[in-house]
This record gives sequence, structure tokens and C-alpha cells, in this order.
Amino acid sequence: MVHARSSGVRLAGLAVAASLSCAAPAALTGCAAASLSPAPTANAKAPVTRTPNVIVILVDDLGWPDVSTYGLHNVETPNIDRIAKTGVAFSDGYVAASVCAVSRAGLLTGKMPQTFGFTYNINDQGDVGAGLPTDQPTLGERLKRHGYHTGIFGKWHQGSESKFYPTNRGFDEFFGFIAGEASYADPDTPGIVTTHTKVDNRKPPFEHRTGDHQMVEGPGRTVVHDEHKYLTYEITDRTIDFINRSAGDPAQPFFAYVAYNAPHWPMQVPQVWYDKFPQIKDPVRRTYVAMIAAMDAGVGKILDTLEARSLRENTLVVFLSDNGCPVQFGFCKVDHPWGWGKFTYLEGGVRVPFMMSWPARLKPQGVVHAPVSSLDIVPTILHAVAPDQQLPAGLDGEDLVATALHPPAKPRTLIWGQEPVYYARRGDYRYWVSHDWNEAHLYDLGKDPWQRADIAALAPAENKALSEKVEAWRKTLPPPRWKLHFTRPVEVGGRKTEWVY
Repeated sequence: MVHARSSGVRLAGLAVAASLSCAAPAALTGCAAASLSPAPTANAKAPVTRTPNVIVILVDDLGWPDVSTYGLHNVETPNIDRIAKTGVAFSDGYVAASVCAVSRAGLLTGKMPQTFGFTYNINDQGDVGAGLPTDQPTLGERLKRHGYHTGIFGKWHQGSESKFYPTNRGFDEFFGFIAGEASYADPDTPGIVTTHTKVDNRKPPFEHRTGDHQMVEGPGRTVVHDEHKYLTYEITDRTIDFINRSAGDPAQPFFAYVAYNAPHWPMQVPQVWYDKFPQIKDPVRRTYVAMIAAMDAGVGKILDTLEARSLRENTLVVFLSDNGCPVQFGFCKVDHPWGWGKFTYLEGGVRVPFMMSWPARLKPQGVVHAPVSSLDIVPTILHAVAPDQQLPAGLDGEDLVATALHPPAKPRTLIWGQEPVYYARRGDYRYWVSHDWNEAHLYDLGKDPWQRADIAALAPAENKALSEKVEAWRKTLPPPRWKLHFTRPVEVGGRKTEWVY
């Protein structure tokens, strides 16, 4: 891995490069992201011997610029920032794919999903038999072997058949929905704003939850009729209840997988949050920002509960988004090069907000620029839980705590791909290839954050090396377990690229 190089350019009036130019892992005093200066450390305490509690907060379709953690102020997210202030914010945090279900499979297994045939998204209208293969252990299953009480609250999207159901995949408790999306409340709910986007004529918001979009709980998939309670609130409340109940047994650690669907479409938010942003004139963007604010408040309530229960010190908290922002709805920050990209393998498709905190073991580190991946979460947690045990074979990630404390100087090569499109990173170089377009490009992100200028001819050795690595990995992949739905050209910000779904 290497630290991302800052070009010093200004992007759409935002000091983006400057906000990323501070040396990691030093404190950010004097940097553009000075708001993320490490929080004061508490007095020294005796070493913690108990295995940590674990909370992974995964949000949905949140764009990289739409948190205030990195020194940008498009959207203020003080509670997400709290995680970073007490731990670390990774500026170069990535996920396993640029679409929901594939990305989530990578987080839950610690493996690139394409290596076990989970190549494409699970379509809510079909894909019979699609789901996270039962021979791939989830983080929940691995932690149960270590005596953890486990729960998931929110979006699953890892298959609808019984064998894929959360309580059959390592989770003691489940509340949420099985599909890839769900309404936040019935539109007729008092105090709820439902905002239509420019594509809703093709994809109308749900009026009532049906099928796998319904809220269910427990092993029996009991339907929960809470259609008039805002779903972000409900996910927060269920998580807090789980923490409070789990805290009653100090001998058993807990793992909560908090899978908010915010700020994923459809665009719905309580009026009280919508009214906080009158300065935003576009109602779609205003609703999106309000949804983020409501979710951020939920994160704050979860952190407050940990603190009130004296659990915060020895709870490992990870926060990230499952992929980048989907440009088609009209709410992304399109004047930022990483503000959009879901379904694509440009930087904004797989680069996401990514923070971690574990006060008992990790002092505040500020912003760290070493590239990290959602695949690192499983090995990080397993090493934290059982530091003297060898990690299971086959995991693709590295220890985030070690990376935060000692960012490696050696470049880390990261590769992504959903046939026919693949993407790789080493240092500042990004290699992109489409096999159906018969196109390949090399970019220098330090000089060209928008990825507009192909420099393959200027760096032939790096282009060749990354091309060979991508093709070697591609040849190892098994056939997809279900079909490619479509590819599609898309152009935003002067860049034409390819969707894969």
C-alpha cells in the first residue's frame, strides 16, 4: 500500500485534495480535515482482557463526499464523525463490488464474492436460487463459534430461500427485510415526506410493502406490521434493544450487524428532518441529505447506548457504505469525482466512507490514507477476538488495526470485477478494462481524480503489470451462479463508462 498522493487541485470549489494531504496516521491539526482531530484520550486504564463486542454499521448507497468526516461539509455527519474521532477514518476505503448484494457478500465472508460465483446482484424480481452459498461461512457463523450472541437489523439481500435466511446463517436474531430495497414507511404515514425522482415513472415507490420487501423477524419470518414507523428509526431502536439485552450477560460478547437501508431509494424521510435543510432547493437532494441526517442520528443513539452501558471502550465499531451513490436518481454529488458510481468501476463505485473505532486497543489515528477493503473486516474482527489463533484459510483481507497503526509503504494491489468489466489499483494507478467494449485505460488518480486522461502510453510497464494481474485473476474465477442482468453505458461529469448489473 502507499499513501494517496495529493495533486493540490481544487474540485468543484471543494478542497478535496487538500483534505487528503495530511500524513497518516498523525493527528490532523492544521489540515483541511481538522474537524477530525483525534479526540482527547482518556486516562490510562488496565489492559482489557475480555473479547470485544462488535458492531458493524453498513449503510446503503452513501456517496464518499456525503459525510463530513474527510473535511468536506456537503452533509454534516457528527455521529459518524464520532467513530472516526475515537479511532480512524480511512480515506481510501473500498468495498468488494459496486452493487449491493455482491458487496455485502464480500463483507460477510471476507472473500471476493466472484471467487465463489457470487458475481452479480440479486434481482428482487427473479434470480431463483440466488444467495450467499452455504459453504461460505459468514462473520456471524464464525463469531458464534467464539461464543458470541449475534443479531442483524435491517437489509439482508443475501438470498430469499430458507437456507439463506439470516437465522440459518449465523445470526441468533433478525429484524428487517430480505430484498434489496424497501419503503421506509407507507406514504400515507403522517409526517412522512415522499419525494419522487426523475426515474420513478419507471420504478414507482412502494405504496405498501409486500413479499420480501416486508419487515420480518425471527426464525419463522413473522411479519412485523410497522408500516407507519420510519424504518431508520426502527432499525436503530431494534439495535439499541439488542445492546441493552446483551449487556445483561457480561460473560457473553455480542455482534450486531446494523444494515441501514438509508439513504437508498425510495426517497422518504420524516418532515422534521426535511425541514432542517431549507437551503437545499432541489427536493430530491434535500430528501437524500435529510435521510443521511436521520441515519446519522441513529448512529449517535447507538454510540450513546454503548457509552451509557460502559461498553464503548471495548466495542469494535466499523462504519461503511456498501457502494457508491447511484447517479440515476438525481441526488448524488456529481460535481465531485467520487460522488457517484454505483454499478460502475470508476473510483466512485467502490470507494466509500469507511471508519473504525476500538478505544481499548486503538488510539485515535485521524485520517489514514493506506488503501483498505471491506474484505479486511472479517480478519480484523477474528484477530481481535482470538489474537493467538491462526486466521481461517482463504480470507482475502488484512488487519485494519495493524494498517491504521503502521500504514505499509509497499503498494497494495486491489482488483475488482464483474464480467465484462474489471478494475485494479496499485498506488495512484488505476486500470480499467471492459471486455465487451474492447477498451482498457490507465489513470493516475493523484493527478487526475476524475479519471479522464488515459496514461497507458506514458506508463507502459504499470499498464502491462496491472493488465496481467487482472487477467490472471479473471482466469481463476468460476462461472457465475446466476445470470448477468445487463450492461449499459452511462456518462456523468464528462466521463463515459459502463454499468454492470
